[in-house]
Amino acid sequence: MASAPTGDTAIPLPRLREPDHPGFLLVIEGTDGAGKSTLLNRVTHRLQSTGHDVLTTFQPTPATRAHGVFRALSESGGADLDLYRALYLLTLGDRLFHVDTVVMPHLRAGGVVICDRYVYTTMANIMAREQQFEPWFAEAAGHLLRPDLSVLAHCPLDIAVQRIRSRPEEVDRPIDLDHMGRVHQAFRTLEKDGWLRGIDTSVHGIDECADLVTGWVADGLSHRSAR
Repeated sequence: MASAPTGDTAIPLPRLREPDHPGFLLVIEGTDGAGKSTLLNRVTHRLQSTGHDVLTTFQPTPATRAHGVFRALSESGGADLDLYRALYLLTLGDRLFHVDTVVMPHLRAGGVVICDRYVYTTMANIMAREQQFEPWFAEAAGHLLRPDLSVLAHCPLDIAVQRIRSRPEEVDRPIDLDHMGRVHQAFRTLEKDGWLRGIDTSVHGIDECADLVTGWVADGLSHRSAR
């Protein structure tokens, strides 16, 4: 399982609620093009093949992704900083509701939940924009469940962009490279401070990455059953 956060980062980060369920929550984080979705699918298949009841999901949910605030601000870093409060409010409320209504029922039943993105995405964006974690955000985020394992899929930025551009539907998609780079560095800071367990998808093949993450999950489940 991921190590406990050290708190060494220069910005005080929210503390998440400790797990209190028989299931296992795996979160996979990273910038677009880092290999999150492919990794999630491979790990899901491996866990299901060994008999685990796996629910795959993602945040923010479709309704929030379709919201004008999200579409206008989620991947940019150049708007009025005060406007981003609207984005953080929108996505944080969505995450809280999603955890309560989708994630927790499966965990309480003893299943495995694999979530593509979590609140660490918001943390990385706040850090990338050099903003502070305001008290209202830290208090609300503290009601979110701490994952049993949080994985950061990462790779060099140029490789991530190549992967994005290789998708026919995203050949001409606008990319704020400056903001994307700052988010990437913020994720690596969260990894260094123990919030995320990193894996470089440009060094390891995707199947090797999936084997590693599946092994980490198996170790976590083994430690839990031994308690």
